[in-house]
Amino acid sequence: MIPEVIATLPESPGVFEVANLVRTVLFVGHAEGAMRRYLTVLLQQAQTRLPPAVGGYFFRYELTPEEEPRVAERLAAYRATHGDALPPGNCSPLPALRLAH
Repeated sequence: MIPEVIATLPESPGVFEVANLVRTVLFVGHAEGAMRRYLTVLLQQAQTRLPPAVGGYFFRYELTPEEEPRVAERLAAYRATHGDALPPGNCSPLPALRLAH
């Protein structure tokens, strides 16, 4: 999850997962209609918005106009394989991410 890679993303709606070096999912979210902008801001605020990760953060994404149902599906899949627990970044109330135009 580096600025050069994020800059190549489309500015489209979608869902994503952020993971650590060994690909353990730390956070599942949706882009609020703007994947590139959302992940750019998330990367800038990673220290306060994401659980600490030695070796940096990695992400995978899926473009979809139906963000809410898809993020719910991804969270349900995570919970099904992790004893009904949420990813660490989805557990505690994180401050709202403010997107500036």
